[in-house]
Amino acid sequence: MKQVGIEDIGAYLGLAYIEVDDLFRARGMDSSRMANLLMRRKTVALPCEDVVSCAVNAARPLLDRLGERERETIELLVVGTESGIDLSKSTATWIHELLQLPRTCRLFEVKQACYAGVAALQLATAQIATASREDARALVIGCDVPRLIRGSTAEPSQGAGAVAVLVGPRPTLATAELGAAGYCSFDVTDVRRPTPADHIWDPDLSLMSYVECLRAAYGDYVRRRPDTEFLGSFDHLVFHTPFPGAVRGAHRSLLHSLGRIPPQRITEDFTRRLEDSTRYPAEVGNIYAGTTLLALLSLFDHTEPDPTSTRRIGIFSYGSGCSSEFCSWLLNSRDRKGTSAGVADALAARTRLDVATYDEVADACDPLCSGVADFEADLSLARKLAPAVSPGRPLTMLEHIDGHERHYVQLAGGLS
Repeated sequence: MKQVGIEDIGAYLGLAYIEVDDLFRARGMDSSRMANLLMRRKTVALPCEDVVSCAVNAARPLLDRLGERERETIELLVVGTESGIDLSKSTATWIHELLQLPRTCRLFEVKQACYAGVAALQLATAQIATASREDARALVIGCDVPRLIRGSTAEPSQGAGAVAVLVGPRPTLATAELGAAGYCSFDVTDVRRPTPADHIWDPDLSLMSYVECLRAAYGDYVRRRPDTEFLGSFDHLVFHTPFPGAVRGAHRSLLHSLGRIPPQRITEDFTRRLEDSTRYPAEVGNIYAGTTLLALLSLFDHTEPDPTSTRRIGIFSYGSGCSSEFCSWLLNSRDRKGTSAGVADALAARTRLDVATYDEVADACDPLCSGVADFEADLSLARKLAPAVSPGRPLTMLEHIDGHERHYVQLAGGLS
């Protein structure tokens, strides 16, 4: 079977952010919880930023780097999201049209809470590995723009954005270890969203399910690959990161289950193998289906290539409800600088919002949910902020919804 993996990766992580500490103070939250979150900032979606626009903005730079002829090799577009905008028509159809992908492209949407992004990646990898066309590629996008639950314990970690991954036969970033995966799934009511307006969340149950799935999915991985040793087989680790503190706790719990490991060694192991993957999530917040992919991108950007050895990444993804997977990929040893198209620079270029402005933006976004028939997006703030985050590159934004029909516009250099 041919070699398949990640050729390119990119992200769109918004134009504005709020300091999590500012939000804690404004909401009168227990400041001691800040240390447990390990978050600094979170992206704030504007009223013109929906799941489609974020996905398009994440993927367009990858296609520009790919070139016109190679764009025709994309035969699969799969989108993982919890923010679907129609009960029948896939979010991928809007994205496919706006990106002008070939009509000989299979496309669909995957929903399984936060696991959807990695599920999409694994499905795409399997298809490309068996494709009849040797140069076949897939575009995978994990994206979410959650409706903010203001005043809740979830609010400080709710981010927004999209991560796009190009899968193909020239894996310059990471190579899939085909079949190297373990799974754990069962029915649990930790998170439900039965209507566009309702978000029912049991945070304690969700974290317990996350930890239980990490242990069980890793155990299933070991049953399939019995020579695996957690501390020795993986050079890097990437976990679903609803907030970095959850990753630190889950990592500690897993190591406790594997034997008597001194606390200092557990801390050192987190710093050495996991911390790099949490850096971007600590600046963005939870983007649900895109979060594990964002953690993977963070690893790519913050670890130095090692041309002398092959390094293995252990990846764990969890989706409420629940389904989970522990899989492994091989980190490419070649230079990866510049591949993620300046994500760190784009994050630094976002505009800081005070809490009053954040609340105004949230009020404007509140009507924009699945099923809304008519909506007029306010583009004024996006026009002002876009040039700093995306200089010289157009950004796609939602302009309005008319009778359930969504219309998008490009902002170029701050002008529509």
